Order: sequence, then C-alpha cells, then structure tokens
Amino acid sequence: MNAVPTLVARLNTEWEWLCAEHCNAERVRSWILAADVLDEDGAPAELGELCALLRQRSDREGPDFSDAWMGTLLNRANAADERDAALAARVLVQAMLPCAQRMMRRSLRNGEGAEDVAQVVIASLWEVVRSYPVARRPRRIATGLRMELWHRVSRELKQELAPSADLDEAWAAVCPGEDELSRSAEPALLARAAEQAGLQDAVGAAEELEGARGEMVALLVWALEREVLTAEAASGICTHYREGAPRDADAARALGVSAVALRRRRSRAVAQLRQAAPQWVEAA
Repeated sequence: MNAVPTLVARLNTEWEWLCAEHCNAERVRSWILAADVLDEDGAPAELGELCALLRQRSDREGPDFSDAWMGTLLNRANAADERDAALAARVLVQAMLPCAQRMMRRSLRNGEGAEDVAQVVIASLWEVVRSYPVARRPRRIATGLRMELWHRVSRELKQELAPSADLDEAWAAVCPGEDELSRSAEPALLARAAEQAGLQDAVGAAEELEGARGEMVALLVWALEREVLTAEAASGICTHYREGAPRDADAARALGVSAVALRRRRSRAVAQLRQAAPQWVEAA
C-alpha cells in the first residue's frame, strides 16, 4: 500500500477545511486552555499549529502530557453536545491517522484491496475514539487507543476479508523511535507475537521488549513470518543477543555442536537478517 488510499486523502483534505474555519480552532483551543494543558500565550490560534504543538510536546514530555490533552478531547468526544463531540473526535482521528496508515500497510495481504482495508481501519478508528472508556483508563491513553484499534481491526478484517486476513500482532514493532501516539514497540503484543513464533527466549518479561531489544525481536518475528530465517537460526540470535546470555561454549555444548560451528551458524543467520532488513523497514 504505497499510494495514499482515497479515504485517507479525503480525511486530509477535510482536515485542511476544518483548520481553515477559525471557529473550530477557537473551540479546541478553549478546551485545551480550560484543562490547563497549555497556557494562553503558548497555545497557537490556528488549529493545525495547535495540534502540531500538542504532538511535539508529547514527543518531548511523554505519556503524561499526551494523556492530558487526549483525555480532554476524549471527554469531549463522549459528551452530550454532538457538535463538540464530533469536532473533538475528528481532532483525535487526525492525530491517530499516521498510526492507522501503518496499520493498513501491515494488515494488507495478497488478494485484498487497499481501499477495502483502509475503509475497515478508518471506520474502526472512529469507533474506538468515540467509545474509548477514558474515565476508567485515563493513563497511557495513546497506547490504549492504539491497542483497541488493532484488536478491532484484526477482528473486523478476519470477518470481512477471511481467510486472507490471518493477521499477526507484531505490527506495532516496525517503526522505532516515534512518539507516544504512534510508537511501535508495544511490549505485551510483541511478547505474544514472539511466543507464537517460537522465540521463547524473547518472552520472559514484557518490559524487556522495549528499545533496541524490542526492535530486534520484532525483526526476528518478521523474519520468521517471511521465512527469511529458520526457527533455529532466529532462536540462536535471540538467545545470544540478550542480557545474561550463555557463553558460546555452554550454548554449543547444550546443542551438541562445537563453539566454532555455533558461531558460524549464527554469523550466517545474522548476514541473512542484515540482507533482508531493508525489506522490513519498507514494510513499515
């Protein structure tokens, strides 16, 4: 899915129209100010600039800041005033759109139409935003929205596009280094995907699957899916590149091979993985 789906293009065009209407900016800005997320002098008067600032601050300050402004908008999105609710939900949909587009790419399988997948993902995004239980789950909202969206998309695609939509849950680990709204490495999902792939040494504690370790395990899961590596080769890499890994001599003895043979085997696997890595990045 290299081209922007028609539905996404329409949303972006609609967003430009919304930003052009000053009254929309005034309403959203008033909610943000009332919630003390920003002060009067620090809140841009233009809607696009305001939302860009909120995302930039989320990048720098993390989930506490994103919880503050996303929680404010979610409360409005669930309010009785439908006009305010629709606008608040629309701002959140636009904020989550990059995440949704990555989900579209990861959800696409042979024989499926990109536009069909986009319809399912965007419809699910709207439903998640309008129904998210922010009163019960006021912390790590961006993560919660992302997980709710994935579960809903996975279920819907399996129903509507089965049997080709046999989806994995490792999608979240393909774009390292992004902000809280779209950050990829979701340790719990990644641990589950690793377990299903047979990478038992990756499953210990989910919190270990953050940062570089999470990115490596995500790449190994992808490599197993695409048959870039055998299960034995992936497991060997996963076991070796972790804290507390056994010495080569001990690992080789357990496998009944020499340490030299073990290192050669691992070296070949790493070379295969390095060669395929650009495809992994492109798939993101």
